[in-house]
Amino acid sequence: MPETCKSVRMIKSINPATLEVNAEIPATPLEDVAGIVDQARQAQEKWAGVSLEKRIELLHRAKDYVVSNIDEFIRIITMDNGKTVFESMNAEIMGMLDTIEFVSKNASKILGDENLKSTIFTLSGLKSRNVFEPCGVSCIISPWNFPFANVWQEIPMALAAGNAVIHKPAEVTAWVGDLTRRIFEEIGAPPGLVSVLQGSGSRLGAEILKAGVDNVIFTGSVPVGKRLMAACAETLTPITLELGGKDPFIVLDDADVERAAGGAVWSAYMNAGQICASAERIYVHEKVADQFIDLVVKKTGQLRLGNGLDKETDMGPMISEDQLNIVDSHVKQAVEKGARVLKGGKRWHGLPGYFYEPTVLVDVDHSMDCMIEETFGPTMPIMRISSEDEAVALANDTGFGLTASVWTRSRQRAERMARRIKTGTVTANNHALTAGFAICPWGGVKESGVGRVHSAHGLRAQANIKNVTFHKAMASRDLWWHPYTEEKFKSMKSLLTLQYDKSSGGRAAHLVTVAKAFMKLLK
Repeated sequence: MPETCKSVRMIKSINPATLEVNAEIPATPLEDVAGIVDQARQAQEKWAGVSLEKRIELLHRAKDYVVSNIDEFIRIITMDNGKTVFESMNAEIMGMLDTIEFVSKNASKILGDENLKSTIFTLSGLKSRNVFEPCGVSCIISPWNFPFANVWQEIPMALAAGNAVIHKPAEVTAWVGDLTRRIFEEIGAPPGLVSVLQGSGSRLGAEILKAGVDNVIFTGSVPVGKRLMAACAETLTPITLELGGKDPFIVLDDADVERAAGGAVWSAYMNAGQICASAERIYVHEKVADQFIDLVVKKTGQLRLGNGLDKETDMGPMISEDQLNIVDSHVKQAVEKGARVLKGGKRWHGLPGYFYEPTVLVDVDHSMDCMIEETFGPTMPIMRISSEDEAVALANDTGFGLTASVWTRSRQRAERMARRIKTGTVTANNHALTAGFAICPWGGVKESGVGRVHSAHGLRAQANIKNVTFHKAMASRDLWWHPYTEEKFKSMKSLLTLQYDKSSGGRAAHLVTVAKAFMKLLK
C-alpha cells in the first residue's frame, strides 16, 4: 500500500466528566518507531554540540509559549484528564514552569565539571575531574494522572543535559500528550529533538525499547514498571522508576487538628485521589481522633463535585470506569470486614462521567485492601493509634515507600519520626507537596521505585559521568609499578600509613621512607 494511503488509527480523547469526545489524536504506527528513534539520535548528535545557554533558551521559548496560551492549556488538561482547572494550573502548569526555572538557575553548576581533590592525588601529581556528558536519547513514559506536569518535569532536564527525547504519553490522555508535540513545533525546535509517540503502552513501549534508547524514565504502576525494568535489563539500559504508593498520614496528639483535617481532605481528594502520593492511610492519635474525624467528615461533606471546567468545582471525575470500580471494591470489602462509611461510599450521578463520592472510612485495619493496596481514588480510611511507635510500625507495614507525612507542633518529633519511616519523602504539617518542586528529589523505596527524578539528582541522572584524570608525571615510573621489591613494599606501606592512619606513631620515620623512595624515582 502506498505511504499516502496508509491507515492510521485514531485515539479518542474522552472527557471523563461528560463522556463526550474531545478530540482525536493519530496513533503512531509501530513500523515508524525505529525511524523516529533514528531521527532522534541524529538530532541529539547535533544538540550535544549546542551550548547550555542555547539549550536553556529553547526551554524559555517553550515556557513563554505555554504562558501565552495558559487558559487553553488548562482547559485541555481538564477536559482530557478530569481534574479541576485550579489543579490543572497549580499541579500541572506550575510544575513545568518551576522545572525550567530550576534548570535555568542550576544546570551550569550541576552539570559543570567537578574537580576532585585528594592528598594522595597531590603527592602523586594527579589532576582529576568528573565531566557530565549526554546519555543520548532519553525515553520518558508518563502517566495519565499528571499528564502534563510529569513529562515537563523531565523534558527540561533531558534537554539541558544534551539529550534528545522520545515521549510516550498515556493513551487515555493523548490530547494532553499532543500538547508537547505542538509546543516544540511552534517554538521551532530542531526536527527530531523531541518526538511524541502515541498509542498502546505495551506494544509501543516494546517497539521503542527495541529501537534502542539510552535511558528510560517511567512513572506508573508497579507491574508495568517491573516489566519495563526486565526489558531494559536485556540491553542494560538505565531506568528510573517512580511507581505506586500507599502513603501514611500520621496525626500525633500535639498536632494542629484543624490544619491536619484540612490537609487530609486536600491530599486524599485532590485529583479525585488519583495520585501515587495521595494520603491513602490516615493514622490519628486516639487523644485527638474524635475531633479530627468530626472535622474531616464536615470538610468532606462541603466538597463540590462536578465538571472540572467549573471554577467552583473542588473535585472532578475519575479517569475511567475501571478505576472507579477498583475504588468501589475497596470500600465494599472494607465494609464487609467491619469498617463504617461516615461519608460518601458510592458513585455520584450528578453528571454522566466517572464520579465517586469522597469517602471517609473508620474502624479499618490492615486486613483490608483499603489499607494495604493502592486504591488510587477518593477514599480516606482512618485508623486510631496510641503512640509514635505504633504509628511507625503501621506506616512501615507496606510494600510501598513513596512519601509520608507527620502532623505535629514539635519539629523534634517530626524529625525523629521522619528518620524511622521507610520512604522517599517525609513532610511535616503538609503532604506530598514537594513532588511539585523541581529542587526536591522525588522517588521511593521498596516497590515505589528505583532512582530519583527532579533536583540535582534527576538532572545528573540524564548524564553519563566520565572521569578524566591527568598525571603530571614526575618520574619515568611510579612507586607502585613493576618491578616489586621489598624496599618498594616498605615505602608504599609508609605512604599508606601517612595518608590513612593519622593516629599511627613514628610518622616522621614514615615520611623519611617515602621521601627517599620518591627521590630515588626522580634520579
